[in-house]
Amino acid sequence: MKRLITMVALGLTLAFASNGLAAGYGAAGCGFGGMLIKENKILHQIGAWFLNGILGNQTFAMTSGTSDCSGMGVVTAANEQETFVEANYDTLAKEMAVGGGENLSTLASLLGCSTEQAGDFGIFTQEHYDTLFQTAETTPTEMLVALKSGLSRNPAFATSCQKI
Repeated sequence: MKRLITMVALGLTLAFASNGLAAGYGAAGCGFGGMLIKENKILHQIGAWFLNGILGNQTFAMTSGTSDCSGMGVVTAANEQETFVEANYDTLAKEMAVGGGENLSTLASLLGCSTEQAGDFGIFTQEHYDTLFQTAETTPTEMLVALKSGLSRNPAFATSCQKI
C-alpha cells in the first residue's frame, strides 16, 4: 500500500513538472528541497520533492515568498514587510517605544538589516518614535513609509539595510 501511494505521488509530481520547470525550478518546485538539491535529474528531484513533503514547507514558501519561491511573484519583500507590520502593528509600536523586542528584530531583518544592527535599529526607532507615529491614527503603512524614509536618510542604515 505504501508503495502504491509513493508511486501515485511520484506520478503526480512528474505530471506537474512542466509547471515547476516553467518557473525556473526543478520538477520538485521551490521550497527547502528545491533550494538544497539543485540538480535537475529525476532521482535528485524525487529527493527534493520528498524533503518538501516531509518538511511541509512548500505551501508556506509559495505564499510567503520564502525558500526560493519569490520568483513566483506571490509576495515581494515590500509586501512581506507591509503584511508583517499590519499583523504586528500594536506590538511593534510598543517595542519601538522601548527600543527593542522580538518583532522589532524581525522587522529589521525583513528590511535587510544585519542581526548585528538589531540593537541600533531599536534605538533608531525609539529616538524617531514621534516621527514614525505622528498621530494616534497613523496606519501601519504610513509608519512603514516613515520608517523606510528615516532609515534611508541615515548613512549607517542606508548602506547596510538592503530592502529599504
